[in-house]
Amino acid sequence: MIIFGTRSLTTTPESGNFNCPSCNNVQPYGLKRVRRFFTLYFIPVIPLDKLGEYVECKSCKDTYKNDILKYDPAANSEAFEAEYHVGIKKVMIHVLLADGVIDDSEVEVVMDIYQRISGNEISKESLLDEIKNIQKTNESLSNILLNLSGTLNDEGKERVIQAAVYVALADGEFQQEEADLVSKIGKELGMTKAHTQGVVSSVAT
Repeated sequence: MIIFGTRSLTTTPESGNFNCPSCNNVQPYGLKRVRRFFTLYFIPVIPLDKLGEYVECKSCKDTYKNDILKYDPAANSEAFEAEYHVGIKKVMIHVLLADGVIDDSEVEVVMDIYQRISGNEISKESLLDEIKNIQKTNESLSNILLNLSGTLNDEGKERVIQAAVYVALADGEFQQEEADLVSKIGKELGMTKAHTQGVVSSVAT
C-alpha cells in the first residue's frame, strides 16, 4: 500500500542580527520559511506552496513580519508589533464571543494577557471598540488563523492556545463550545490534536 500526504516543514534560509522590539536591543534572528511538501511514506519529497515567512528572535522567540529587519528603534514605530501579539488579541476576542456573552471578567483577562505578552497596555474602551468591530465586520477566525499559521513558531502557537483557554476559563466555566473552538484554533494553526490538548491540560488543570 502506498502511503502519501502532505506536511509543512520550516527551514531557516537566512540568519543575522536585528533590533528586536521585544528585547529592546540587538539580537540574533533566524528567517523562517514554512512550505508544504508532498510526502511519500511520511518522507517529504516534492515542495508545494509556501505557507509563509517570518523572522524569529533567537532570544525571546517572538516572531515578526520580514519588514522588522528594517526596524528603526529610534522611530518607536508601532507598525512592527509582534505578529502573535495581534493574533492572540484577535483570537482571544473570538473566544470571548464564543458563548454570545461579553463578560466583564473575560474582558479583564484579555486586557491582562495582552499587556503581559506585549508589554503594552490596552484600555477597556479600546478593547470594547475592537470587539464591536469584529462583531460588525464578522471577521473570520479562520482567516486570522490562516495568516498566523505560516508566521508563528511552536512557542507562539502554544501561547495562542494558552491565551484562548485563559479567556474561556475567566467566567469559571470551560463550556463545550469554547472547548470546540480551542480545538479548532489548534488544528488551523497546524498543531496536532495531542499537542493542542497537552497545552489545554497544562492550563485547565
